[in-house]
Amino acid sequence: MSKLEVFLNDKLMPVASRLQQNKVLAALMEGFIRTSPITLGIAFITIIGNFPIPAWIEFLTKIGIYPHVEAITNGATGVFSLYVVYSLAYSYAKQLGANKRNSALISLASFIMLMPQTISTTVIQDGQEVTQAIGALKLDFLGGQGLFIGMLTALLVTRLYAFLSKKKIMLKLPESVPPMVTQSLAPVFVVTLIFTLVFALRVAFGFTASGSIFQFFIDVVSAPLNSLAASPLSIILIMEILAILWFFGIHNAVLQGPLGMITMTMIVTNIGAFQKGEDLPLLIPSVIYMGMYAAGFMGFVTFFMIRSKSAKMKQLGKLSFIPSLFNITEPIMFGMPIILNPIFFIPQVFTQLIAGFVTWGLTTTILPINLNPTMSLLPWTTPVFVKMPLSGGLNYTILMVISMLIGIVMWYPFIKIADKKEYELEMAAEQLSRHETKEQSLQESMQA
Repeated sequence: MSKLEVFLNDKLMPVASRLQQNKVLAALMEGFIRTSPITLGIAFITIIGNFPIPAWIEFLTKIGIYPHVEAITNGATGVFSLYVVYSLAYSYAKQLGANKRNSALISLASFIMLMPQTISTTVIQDGQEVTQAIGALKLDFLGGQGLFIGMLTALLVTRLYAFLSKKKIMLKLPESVPPMVTQSLAPVFVVTLIFTLVFALRVAFGFTASGSIFQFFIDVVSAPLNSLAASPLSIILIMEILAILWFFGIHNAVLQGPLGMITMTMIVTNIGAFQKGEDLPLLIPSVIYMGMYAAGFMGFVTFFMIRSKSAKMKQLGKLSFIPSLFNITEPIMFGMPIILNPIFFIPQVFTQLIAGFVTWGLTTTILPINLNPTMSLLPWTTPVFVKMPLSGGLNYTILMVISMLIGIVMWYPFIKIADKKEYELEMAAEQLSRHETKEQSLQESMQA
């Protein structure tokens, strides 16, 4: 393991350092980190409100509490793209030397302007059900499904704003005007030009079959996968695509159509056969899915972080540990961040791929699984180390441990590399702070 760490430090770190000096990547990392208070702050309520006991959720629903839990969750993760757009535009503007608040607000406005602003609903008129369009923003596009478009909007609008701002086309105001008013009104021509381009882009995508840039992106990404049936290869393919897209900041919600279709097909088909006492027709794909899911368990990643030397990683690990046990990974994905962090590309992209093929091989040879598919209906917050033993007994537990070991072996050296880098940065910052304090004390003593 030590030889691997040395090799990765020598070969990977120089490349990662050069990439992280890129202004776009630097802005992405800072922008995501700044959103971590939201994902961490919502974790406790999300866990309690979705505690993996069906009777508990039914109780909260019965007493009228569960809708409020959903409201709090939607207020954070349901509109998460809004926070990312503002934070990312702010960070990128700082990299470019542009006005940070103006860039963030203009990017946020552009993002909403591009979004469909009507939804279809059914209303009762004269005793008849009538489909009617009402003015509203769709939470799907404000949340995970709009995250990638939001990132692009923040980067492109901020870059355009910074470029146009340097072209001396700002509105000139007298010096007597307060600075805050000047900063708000000076870029009116620039903003008008940006919004005109946004308008043209919205109109262009409005003429497509998708109707908007948001739906167009979803259709393009998910369309090739919609025809896949539940099979070992299709499960491995979709889970691997999810891992790759997640690394680039494209939320799993974008592929919820094809993934949901396949997983629900597996669950319903297997439950039907199980109730009749028949062999499960989609046993192998179901087992592979959970094996890859276990390999992606982030609890051991946060455990390694808790034992880090870096104060940043240690604290983030402590805050993310409990949420990670209940499958809430956003705090670590955005807080580290893992998204678009070149250090973590290999474990994020290849861990589950390896686990998928290993699971497939073991299940069809030396480790047969007897699965109770009804356990698939447990809430999504059920820890994987609870769900898999309940679903398949000893062999399934052994498979879970093997998948988790694959994840541990894949993630550990890269966590060590990131920890070393963060620790060195913290030591350098602390040394600089001590030097500045020493110089300040010396100057004060000389003045005295």
